[in-house]
Amino acid sequence: MILQHICEVCGKEEILSPDEAFEAGWDYPPRIGAFKMISPRTCGDCGIDETLWWALTVLRTQISDLTTNQNETLQRILAEPESIYVTN
Repeated sequence: MILQHICEVCGKEEILSPDEAFEAGWDYPPRIGAFKMISPRTCGDCGIDETLWWALTVLRTQISDLTTNQNETLQRILAEPESIYVTN
């Protein structure tokens, strides 16, 4: 399985297998977390304090108050793995 990994903090994108992503430090399902579950989707360089998960869980941001980037991340997560699956 090859997936498009998108860091919700810095916007970095890489196309990797789950094992490659894990080794590179990505926080991404299926090696970390689960598809369709809100959790950080970050590269190995970014922290979780600017993620959708942080906004909803720690800051208690309401869905109606999410930024455009956070809404895009939410929609992508809810549509996983199809939304990040790479086909040749």
